[in-house]
Amino acid sequence: MGQRPLPPRPSSRCQRQQEQPLPQESRRRGGFGASGAGLPALLVPLWLCAAGSCSAQLYNLSLAVDEGLPADTLVGDIRAGLPPGDGQLGGFFLSEGSGESAVLADFHVQPDTGIIRTARRLDRERWARYSFVAATLRGEMVQVEIAVTDVNDHPPRFPRDSLRLNVSELSPPGTAFRLPGARDPDAGSFSTQGYTLLAEGQEAAPPLFRLRYGSPPEPLDLVLLRRLDRERADSHRLLIQAWDGGSPRLSGRLRVEIRVLDENDNAPAFSQREYRARVREDAAPGTAVCRLLATDPDLGANGEVRYLINRRQSDPAAYFAVEERTGLLRVDRPLDREARALHRLIVQARDGGAEPEVGSALVSVAVLDVNDNSPAIHVLYLTEGGGARLSEAARPGDYVARVSVSDPDEAGDELGLSLQGGDGTFALRPGGAAGLYFLCVEGPLDRESRELYELRLAATDGGSPPLSAHETLLLRIADINDQPPAFPQPRYRAAVSEAASPGTAVLRLSASDADEPGSPNAQVRYALEAAPGLELFHIDPLSGVISTRRALDREREAALELRVVARDLGEPPLSASCLVSVRVEDANDNEPVFEQQVYSASLAEHAGPGHCLLQVKAADADAGQFGRIEYFLYDGFHNYEKSKAFQIDPHTGHICVCQDIDREGDPTTYDLLVKATDGGGLSSQAFVRIEIEDINDNQPIFEPASYVTSISSHTHPGTEIINVVATDRDSGIYGVVTYELVPGEFSSFFQVDTSSGIIYLISALSHLDHTMMFLTVSARDGGGLTSVVNASVTVNIVQATLAPAIFERSRYTFSVPEDVPEGSPVGTVKAREPLNTFEVISYTISSGDPYGRFSIDPQFGIILTKKQLDHETQSLIILTVQSQLARSPIYSSTQVNISVIDVNDNPPVFLTESDKITISYSTVPGTALYIAHAEDKDSGLNGVIKYTIANRQSNAFTIDPSLGVVYLTRTLFTDKQHEYALHITAEDHGTPSLSSLLMLTVIVEKQKMGTTLTFENLVYQVEVSETSSLDAKILQVQAHTQVPQHTASQIVYSLEPSTDSAAFGIDPVTGWIYLRKYLNYESTQMYNFRAFVSSPEDSSGQNASTSVIVNVRDENDNSPMFMRDLYFFEIEESPVPRGVVGTITAVDRDSGRNGQLSYFLLSDGKFFKINSNTGEIINWVALDHEQQTHHQLIVLVTDHGDPRRNATITAYILVADINDNQPYFPQIPSGKEVTLKVLEGQPEGTLVTTMFAKDLDFGNNGVVLYSILSEDSFSHFQIDANNGKLRTTEALSYNWRPNYRILVMASDQGMPPLQGHAVVNIQVIPFSKGRSVFSQDIRHFVIPENFKPAQILSSVKLPGHYLQTDRKLHFSISEEEDDDHFEIDSSTGDLFLSKELDYETTSHFLLRVVMKDYNKNPPQNYTVFLSIDVEDQNDHSPYFQDNFIVIGIQENIPVGSLVYTFNAKDGDGSFLNSRVQYSLEMSDSGENPFLIHPSYGTLITAIPLDREITHSVVLRVSASDQAINLTERRLGSLTAKIVILDINDNSPQFVSSSLSYVMENAEVGSLVHHVVAEDPDEGRNGQVTYHIISGNENKAFMLDKTTGLLTTAFPLDHESQEYYSLTIVALDDGTPSLSATQMLTVSILDVNDERPVFQKQLYEAAVCENRNPGEFVINVEAVDRDSGSCLVLNFEQFLLSMLPVSSSSSIPKTIWRCMLPAGPVRVYATTNPQV
Repeated sequence: MGQRPLPPRPSSRCQRQQEQPLPQESRRRGGFGASGAGLPALLVPLWLCAAGSCSAQLYNLSLAVDEGLPADTLVGDIRAGLPPGDGQLGGFFLSEGSGESAVLADFHVQPDTGIIRTARRLDRERWARYSFVAATLRGEMVQVEIAVTDVNDHPPRFPRDSLRLNVSELSPPGTAFRLPGARDPDAGSFSTQGYTLLAEGQEAAPPLFRLRYGSPPEPLDLVLLRRLDRERADSHRLLIQAWDGGSPRLSGRLRVEIRVLDENDNAPAFSQREYRARVREDAAPGTAVCRLLATDPDLGANGEVRYLINRRQSDPAAYFAVEERTGLLRVDRPLDREARALHRLIVQARDGGAEPEVGSALVSVAVLDVNDNSPAIHVLYLTEGGGARLSEAARPGDYVARVSVSDPDEAGDELGLSLQGGDGTFALRPGGAAGLYFLCVEGPLDRESRELYELRLAATDGGSPPLSAHETLLLRIADINDQPPAFPQPRYRAAVSEAASPGTAVLRLSASDADEPGSPNAQVRYALEAAPGLELFHIDPLSGVISTRRALDREREAALELRVVARDLGEPPLSASCLVSVRVEDANDNEPVFEQQVYSASLAEHAGPGHCLLQVKAADADAGQFGRIEYFLYDGFHNYEKSKAFQIDPHTGHICVCQDIDREGDPTTYDLLVKATDGGGLSSQAFVRIEIEDINDNQPIFEPASYVTSISSHTHPGTEIINVVATDRDSGIYGVVTYELVPGEFSSFFQVDTSSGIIYLISALSHLDHTMMFLTVSARDGGGLTSVVNASVTVNIVQATLAPAIFERSRYTFSVPEDVPEGSPVGTVKAREPLNTFEVISYTISSGDPYGRFSIDPQFGIILTKKQLDHETQSLIILTVQSQLARSPIYSSTQVNISVIDVNDNPPVFLTESDKITISYSTVPGTALYIAHAEDKDSGLNGVIKYTIANRQSNAFTIDPSLGVVYLTRTLFTDKQHEYALHITAEDHGTPSLSSLLMLTVIVEKQKMGTTLTFENLVYQVEVSETSSLDAKILQVQAHTQVPQHTASQIVYSLEPSTDSAAFGIDPVTGWIYLRKYLNYESTQMYNFRAFVSSPEDSSGQNASTSVIVNVRDENDNSPMFMRDLYFFEIEESPVPRGVVGTITAVDRDSGRNGQLSYFLLSDGKFFKINSNTGEIINWVALDHEQQTHHQLIVLVTDHGDPRRNATITAYILVADINDNQPYFPQIPSGKEVTLKVLEGQPEGTLVTTMFAKDLDFGNNGVVLYSILSEDSFSHFQIDANNGKLRTTEALSYNWRPNYRILVMASDQGMPPLQGHAVVNIQVIPFSKGRSVFSQDIRHFVIPENFKPAQILSSVKLPGHYLQTDRKLHFSISEEEDDDHFEIDSSTGDLFLSKELDYETTSHFLLRVVMKDYNKNPPQNYTVFLSIDVEDQNDHSPYFQDNFIVIGIQENIPVGSLVYTFNAKDGDGSFLNSRVQYSLEMSDSGENPFLIHPSYGTLITAIPLDREITHSVVLRVSASDQAINLTERRLGSLTAKIVILDINDNSPQFVSSSLSYVMENAEVGSLVHHVVAEDPDEGRNGQVTYHIISGNENKAFMLDKTTGLLTTAFPLDHESQEYYSLTIVALDDGTPSLSATQMLTVSILDVNDERPVFQKQLYEAAVCENRNPGEFVINVEAVDRDSGSCLVLNFEQFLLSMLPVSSSSSIPKTIWRCMLPAGPVRVYATTNPQV
């Protein structure tokens, strides 16, 4: 609207208007006007009022209008608010001028008239009151208030349409449950006035609830009137109505669903009070027996039933187990019907409430018999002794044993028994009663032909399959004396020396008796029959040793014939005889004699190996073997080391070269000793000297090879320039060197002297421009060999006006004795200065003196010695001396040859100061006895040696003056002297001559005189058990003298010190030999040593010896020992037996029958046998990995000793899987097809079914992948390769194709892969005719497979647009559905489950439900399709085939190596429920050395293994399925023991000390040291043996290789050797063996066992009388070989006390002067008496 102009108003009126402020509401709202002028419309009149100082009057107008009236309804007139009588107003200005004003939106106000009308229907609940101000042009303002009057246009409304309450079924009556009140926006009586409970479900019983409320808005409560029972009704539906006070009333409704919460008020109840079941006794653990069903109507945990067996009242041995959730009763332990045929179990069902309720049921399980017991064989021997021993005299028909057979199985009455083995010698005869037999003799017996029969009894029962048992009888045949002794041959030949003393063993006869060893029937006694010569021999009746009884004389009887009778001790005795021819042989009484005592030969150097240069010959007058000579060759004349350069043919005596000999590098003379030994051990020796002849094998060598000199260009021809020198190591003509110049550029200017090597200038040099000339000189020896490296000569030509100082000679030659003192002049060189110069000449030695032996006077050229010279070190010295004029660069040189003249400064030297030889009295004159050899380093005559015997005490010896050979000149038979001292002097030919002395002692062997001692036997033999105790007497040796006055008490017995004798001792008086150490047959089977007898009264020291042979008899003292601690074998499964799996090996250190081993299986032999002889494990029944993966065998090994010893070991056999099982579909019987239904028109990806295949194989062999094979369905269906879900790839049409036939293949991942197939027929279900897919009702359900039968799944209703409450309907499942899992209530349409579901059998159902509506005429049919997917429940736990396995791995396998692959199976069908994840935990808290792959189950090593730290690891391997709900996941586990097998990776380590001490007087066999080395390896790898590898060359010690005990084997002597350094190796028995070495130092502690010895027997001295006391007289010396405190010597004097002797500990000892008459003084030296 437009605004009208306002007339002027009085200002006072405006003022009054200001005193009355506008209402708050008017100020709050916007302006009011038709044109939207807004607030300015109001301000204009106010401004006019202010300008005119007028006063405005405010009036109020209240109007009311009902809500809901149509638009344009008259509300009122603004003018009614003004006082009556106001004239023309001129229109109104409104305070609400905004276009967004609520007033303008809901009302139309006419500004001209003030008429107010509604602009639209009003809603009081939206806007209940309107207010605005209208102003006139005169300034009056009207406050208009419009109230909207309420009408009842809103019903009460609850906050929501439905409400769910959870109410415990144990809630007491009176419990109130607060409900939300209804809200009604109307006011007053039109608002909510009350509530009504309209319905209480469909129940006709008294009401369960009532409402309680006050006046709104008081709260609304639902009050419980009586207790609820969830098991009768788990929910209640209530309808609550809220009403208002209008007329008619309006109301609102609230649907209340009461969910009755379950409480544990019901105990589980079994479907039967008693269950009866049967199970075969061979049912494997885990076999299902029956399924128990207990139900609990409670919900959740209160209704979750868990089953358990009451162990206190039943089955305490836990033969059965019940699955906690499913109630499936399974066998938990192997059953045995024979032990218990009926088991009564009390099974409890316990719900999961906080205070669980329990129900019980009795389960009777009858154990059905299977033929699982092999027959038992019982043997009762009927022999004479009641054992398995039968006399060989038994006749056919005699009873041997009573055999009974029994079997606890039901089929045990039908038993059969058979006999195997015996080769028809024995037979079984029925005993009359069932299962009774007699073992009888059927054929003749002969123990000598067969001592042992191995009979095998086989019993078979009548079961199916039949079982058998075997019993092995080892039947020994007892001996009777039916075999006479037998000699191996009828005649024996023997020989005996005529020198043999009485008691000498000639021959040992042995007759064998085939009767039982050890019995009297086999014990043989020997005797000689009367015959000529019987008095000369004796035979031992026990041993059969024939020995001499008296001395033999070959000249009287050269041969004798004896008859020996052997007779056993049986009853009656049997005998046999043989002839013995004895030949008397000549004695060895002649030594070999060489043709020459000294041989000389020459040999050219470098003679080829094998070249023979000399033959020595010796002859022996004896015959036979005593006359056969063998030669030996040794280096030097006095030692017995085998020659290295030469060898001798031991039979011909040819001496030949065996290595290359270089005269210049090796000795020029070889002294050899040849020893000739005859067959009897007598020997002689000869000496051979070989001179090495020179050949031309060395070329000349220049020393030095380069020469440099300077000459002036003015040098005159003929001048000596330089002297080149070449030497040749050869001698004679081959060492003579000639020289020549090699042609070259400058060779024409020079000439060389061919013999001296002096180079001369032969041409003038002044015309040359060269400053340097090069020459080459070659050397040639007398044999034509030239120098390899020629001498190079550099001649510097000095082009100067000043000529150099030229030496008078180009070469000087001087000689000087080697003994001249330092500083002695040698010679003078002189150089002349050139003409017209006065420069001073200086001299220097430029080369040739590297050791600084000479010096030269720089001014005068005098050469002096600077150090001591030695002809033997260097005999020729070549110096180069240079001369120089002042500081001129020009110099000249000369050569100075200095010969060092030898002087006789080296005396001849013997290799030793004294020596000793022993000869016989019978040595032939002219025999060379000794070669004295001295060496003199001097040359010429100074080095030529002459030998003489200085003292001529006897004329029996002479010496060759040049060779030093000592000869015997006469016989020694008449001499009474037994020892000769020869002083051999070696004197050179020098002036003065020098000499040295050799003391040679010649000892002549004493004649054998006195008593003759002899043993009764030359050889003693005895057999001793290895278990004999210490000090046990084993043998007595006896000797006697041939002199009557000597009795046995005057002789002493002893044993030779040796390794073998260390274990024995001998009584010196009686001759009884006894044990000092324990014997061990396994270490030493025989000991051979000598026993001695001597007579202390016999000054000749004569003794006799005999050989003692101790044979150790083995006893069964060692148990068999397996080569390993555990055995692990792996074999692939196979439909046929695999034969030999592996070999178990044991060793027994015993011998004979004690070490003969037999192997037996102690565990069940169903699949395996063992070869009793070889230990081979044989698979004789086909193995199936799927039936049994691991086999554990216990093997017994026993020896055949008496008593027997045995050992056991465990062998683990792993049956490896091969891909021998094809996948199969458990839900489809073999040979059948499966038919499925799919509704047409379903979208792409519709699930048809889940194919579920299993494969019993292991690892990849059991991994199944799915695929579709049929070609015609590729475009319609697809299958998930992993989980087997079959889905459509497009919507199917019945009209296009009603049926599909596809072939689903399940393929494993083995090599090669195996497949299983299933034929799937798919029917396409059409919709009803005339209806589209959208007019059909399709419903999808997912139900768990554990859904209980008889429970309502759902209710089928008509589609929503057909819904009417009064329809009469009939429901049915189409007859074409052949599945009986579901039923439908025909009247209500409730669909319920009629039988249990199994996802693994059927995972999808498609049902056609037909609804017939009888309210139509004719009745009309409606179709509803139900697509039901079964949801797999995790009702199968993963399981392993074994609960416990043992795996063996070697400790050296690298990290990451595969140890084992675990395979757990799960019977669930869905992918996640059957997918297994593996985990690992150790039984202890240590570091786990293994890792397992969570998906594949592969166990690998995570860290390096060390068996010495960890022997085995016990792991718990768990397999968990991957159910989506973590709480529903199931677990299976097994225990795996990983045995870490040892390898030989540790060397032995010595822990014993490397230092030991032993007294030198320790007896032979004394313990010296205990060598101990430790090896942490296991078994043979850790068994350590000890050996001495060096330092024991003289066999002084013996080391027990097993115990490490080091003992003495020979007497020790500190004076001969103070310590021994033994290198000991500790060797383990692994493969390859490892070792460690230790250097063991054994110090020999000294005892006082040596006497002091004076250096001279007689000391002579003279002393003048009246000399002062204390003056020196003479020095006496005594030495004692003992060490330490034993060396403290005390000197004592006798006869005269006037001559004191010093007794201090130092030596030499001094005698002090005293007054003493002339005469001898005897001085004694004794050791310290305190030591």
